[in-house]
Formats: sequence, C-alpha cells, structure tokens
Amino acid sequence: MTTQNLPTQPMPIDTKASALGQLQDIALPDPISAMPIALGYWIIAVVFVALASWLSYRFYKQHQYHAPRKIALALLENYNIDDDAFAAQVNSLLKRTALTYLPREHLAKLNGQPWFDWLDTRLAPGQQHKIGPLLVKRHQASGLDQTENAQLHRLAKGWLSNKRPFSDATLTSNHTHQEA
Repeated sequence: MTTQNLPTQPMPIDTKASALGQLQDIALPDPISAMPIALGYWIIAVVFVALASWLSYRFYKQHQYHAPRKIALALLENYNIDDDAFAAQVNSLLKRTALTYLPREHLAKLNGQPWFDWLDTRLAPGQQHKIGPLLVKRHQASGLDQTENAQLHRLAKGWLSNKRPFSDATLTSNHTHQEA
C-alpha cells in the first residue's frame, strides 16, 4: 500500500484554526518621508536657492541700471521730428541721460566739441563724427532739415540703445585731452 492511493482525509477544524492562529500580520515597511533628510539634498537646495537669489538680484540691478536709458528712448520716440527745437531736445535728452550715469562734476561742464567727442565714444565706429555737426546746426538760423533730423534721431537712438556700461574713464580721458 502506497501513500498515494490513500484517500486524503480532511483536516479537523481545530487544526485549521490553530494553523491560521499561528500566522502573523503582514509587516509593512516604514513610510517614506516627504522631506529629503539626506545632507546632499539640503546642500543642493541651499546652492539652488543661493544661485536663484543671486541671479534675481543681478537681473534686478541690471533692470535698474538700464531704466533711465529706456525711459530716454521712450521720450525720444515721443519727440516731434518736424519741430524746430528737435535738435535742442535731443541734445538735452542725451545730456540728462548721461548725467544719471556719470558724476556731474565731469560731465556737466562738457560743451561743444568735447561734448560731441564724448558722445562719439558710445556710437558705433560707422556712426562716429556725425552727431556733432548735426547738433551744431541747432544754433544756426537755417537749423536742420527733415533728413538731418531723421539722421539725428537715428544717431540718438543708437547712442541710447548702446547697452555698454557708461564709463567715467572715457569722460575724464577725453576731458584731459581737450585741456592739453
């Protein structure tokens, strides 16, 4: 007689209950924390916040620095090119804009050719030595014609659109060359 041919007998109910009683509840792992507590995460977060703060500060300062220039560009666009006083308005606008960036003691006393030479330092090489003769004509009886006013407008717009920082060194070097 082999054990394979024996009919299986059902287990008594008491042994089933005792077998289930021996089972333990499923143990779940500890929940994962929402906060990265590893030091590397904190270092990355601090570096990211510092970098974002620094970039925000730089963009803010750059925006503040260029604000007078942008306001001057808007004023230039509002000027009437057909007006007889257009050249005087442009000259005044350029001087006022430059005074917001540079010390008054060096810039305010520039007039005539030294002023025109200094204006040329912020113009592209192809546009230099053109703004001075146009601004000189503002004092003449004939004044500027339409094409000269349009050219002055383009030159002033180019001067105001230049994003290079204003430099006191170009102002003082031009000023000392004129005195010599």
